[in-house]
Amino acid sequence: MSDVNSPLYLSRLILDLNCRQVRSELAQPYEMHRTLMHAFEGYPVSDGERPREKFNVLFRADVDDQNSRAVVYVQSVVEPDWSYLVDTCKNYLLSEDGISKPDYKNIAPSYRGLRKGQTLAFSLRANPTKRIFKPTKGDDILKGKRVALLREEEQIDWLVRKGDEREEDCPGGFEILAKKIREQNDEISQIVHVKTTPEGKQTGRKSDEKGKHRMTQLTVRFDGLLRITDPDAFRETLVRGIGPAKAFGCGLMLVKRVV
Repeated sequence: MSDVNSPLYLSRLILDLNCRQVRSELAQPYEMHRTLMHAFEGYPVSDGERPREKFNVLFRADVDDQNSRAVVYVQSVVEPDWSYLVDTCKNYLLSEDGISKPDYKNIAPSYRGLRKGQTLAFSLRANPTKRIFKPTKGDDILKGKRVALLREEEQIDWLVRKGDEREEDCPGGFEILAKKIREQNDEISQIVHVKTTPEGKQTGRKSDEKGKHRMTQLTVRFDGLLRITDPDAFRETLVRGIGPAKAFGCGLMLVKRVV
């Protein structure tokens, strides 16, 4: 588990939608991941280590068509160096009056104050999936594969489960707020405080020891309210991210206090 006193950096980058590279990377998030990872090349990595995982790099890109820009948030446990974007990627960053250079801050101090029972508003872009362990007859090829959850009810249930267990034997440290309502038949049901926005499929080509292969991710944006059940576990969830496809811009949960 991460040290509560360790730094956690959140960067905010403003990208120019008029830049061809930006538009291309928004359509293929894995390419944006590769560009952003240049900010961490100054840190040593041992053989077999993956820089994104070692430095817990998470990112998300939000498009603002009205202002021809994209806002990209990048989180990491080591301090980033954004000089590559300034020096090498021409017109990648938006350069207008009032738009600052790439900036970042250590958000760890604000997370140290998180407490059990606290309510937070959250926003999460994620890739809700399930792994097939017992495929139906004729679908043996799917055994062990991840498949996307397409129904809204399944997607919300997936997020609720992540609050209990972020990954195997690792608690998520949160629960999604819900209100109880009484049905006409006197049964009690719960309505969760979360909105889902389907964002469609994202594609990209990823290289590994087997070569290059095409990957497709179904992304969903979740916005709602949560309650912290275990502050230490929840801080770890914020650092590690939620769900798969983190190199495709998924998993970064942004939170803010509810007044």
